[in-house]
Amino acid sequence: MLPFVPRLLALVFSGMTLWAHAQSAPTTPASASLAPTIAPTATAPAFKSLTPQQVDHVAALGQVWGFLKYFHPAVAVGQRDWDTEFLRQLPAVLACRSVAERSRLLNAWVTGLGPVPACPACAVPPATPVRLAPDLRWARDAKRFSAPLRQQLAFIAANRHQGASYYVEQNRANTVFPHEEAYAEPALPAQGLRLLGLCRYWNMLQYYYPYPYALEGEWARVLPDLLPRFAEATTPLAYRHAALALFARVHDGHARFYPPDPLLEAERGAYQVAADVQFIDRQAVVVRVRRDGLVPPSPLEPGDVLTHLAGTAVADLVKQRLPETGASNEAAQLNTIALNLLYTPTPQVALTVLRAGQPLRLVSPAVKVGSVPPVQPAVADSMYRFLTPEVGYIDMARIKGAKVPAIMQAFAHTKGIVVDQRNYPAEAILFYLSGFFIKQPVPFAKFTQRDPSYPGRFLWQPADTLKPVGTTPYTGKVIVLVNEVSRSLAEFTAMALQATPHGTLLGSQTAGADGNTTPITLPGGLKTLMTGIGVYYPDGRETQRIGLRIDVPVRPTIAGLRAGRDELRDRAVELILQAPAVAK
Repeated sequence: MLPFVPRLLALVFSGMTLWAHAQSAPTTPASASLAPTIAPTATAPAFKSLTPQQVDHVAALGQVWGFLKYFHPAVAVGQRDWDTEFLRQLPAVLACRSVAERSRLLNAWVTGLGPVPACPACAVPPATPVRLAPDLRWARDAKRFSAPLRQQLAFIAANRHQGASYYVEQNRANTVFPHEEAYAEPALPAQGLRLLGLCRYWNMLQYYYPYPYALEGEWARVLPDLLPRFAEATTPLAYRHAALALFARVHDGHARFYPPDPLLEAERGAYQVAADVQFIDRQAVVVRVRRDGLVPPSPLEPGDVLTHLAGTAVADLVKQRLPETGASNEAAQLNTIALNLLYTPTPQVALTVLRAGQPLRLVSPAVKVGSVPPVQPAVADSMYRFLTPEVGYIDMARIKGAKVPAIMQAFAHTKGIVVDQRNYPAEAILFYLSGFFIKQPVPFAKFTQRDPSYPGRFLWQPADTLKPVGTTPYTGKVIVLVNEVSRSLAEFTAMALQATPHGTLLGSQTAGADGNTTPITLPGGLKTLMTGIGVYYPDGRETQRIGLRIDVPVRPTIAGLRAGRDELRDRAVELILQAPAVAK
């Protein structure tokens, strides 16, 4: 857990006149600089709610619309303003009285896009092994699509667009979506644009997310489950909470508002109690209280178990927030909730805690967010130091690549090094640092990337390999501390160190969100991320949602916190000192 600082979590239909504008939008071929032909608020006629039949109609439209966007040769190159096409089709789809009528409508729409030429190259297998095949089961559902429409979709899939795409590009290993209109104003987009945004997001994840199988079939339910909520959002905040519920359904720690959304931050509260919380055995436990004279002292103490905040049970707050908290696993969800738990709208807050097993009511002051400077580390808490004469310590939150040679020289004759990765690395030095611990190349991770020739297909890539730095590797133990805070680059760094001959991971389940990120923009100017490449151990074992393989499981205890001990670090020191002496 990081020392307390005031932080912003970096951890997300209006009328007939506007509808007429969308109806009149051109559909002639566009250039590579295609600009949206619909106004930011353009939409379809308003309605109060969606019937179950209309929900299925819009879901079907969204699925076909997204499929055509990425698969149809005429659409994928940007010959039409595809957002306008969604809005143009929406009223007619909503008015359909049966699945058969909807299928006829969609069939005619697809036919109107023009013939799809045969693609002999589409049948050629890829040069590298396939990890993930496209999931087009929805397009074969006879209960939702007529035989002629299913045949159309199957033909397009078999003769899909090849070459550069207007809507999807590759920036090195990263997938990017370069031409998605933000419709940033107003903060509550029109109803049709909200439905468009949900369908946009669903299809991006359907075809460009490397881990759909980890969702265990849940993604198929997202459109029918959330279309009513997006349609019925009546305020900017309600719309943002609908987006939070959407992000949570991905079970991906990168699926969150990034940068943080100002409206959600304002709702969270302008004040924060100067303390840090961690969930231990599903209890919100105070792990650190700031007492440096720069903030009013809180009566909280390390080891206090928070049971109520401003009269509301913490258990109820957790139950309320989990469905809108994006993370890959519950440990990471609870970490996000913990980071936000002590925000409040007032400069003081009533708390109930259990201290040494006894209930205690407190009133704690809270500081204005952003009003005080960050905690300044003590000299003894620099980026590296000796825990004992035989044990070194590296804080990855402060690591600088330029300092690594000096660090390794200082620790050259120690029995072991504790690498604290319960944070986010200050610099991406995993290859460089790990190179000091090996004498020959070591593979430590393998990847999957999207196949540009087939949306939804991901292919195995060569493993990443660590290479030695220098001629004399460090031979002591390397124990890496991890927990639910360890996410993304932190997990990737820990994987690299774990792959070295004496590397050991000690701690608890990590956040389970490794891999590069892909930015996504939704109507209303909402900005979020998704994991864009798959990351696995060299033998193919999963990291997404599961987290890293923990070699020595250790969790902090309330008793340890009350005693002021870092139990993970203490256990690492114990293991190092118990190890045989380092050969000189």
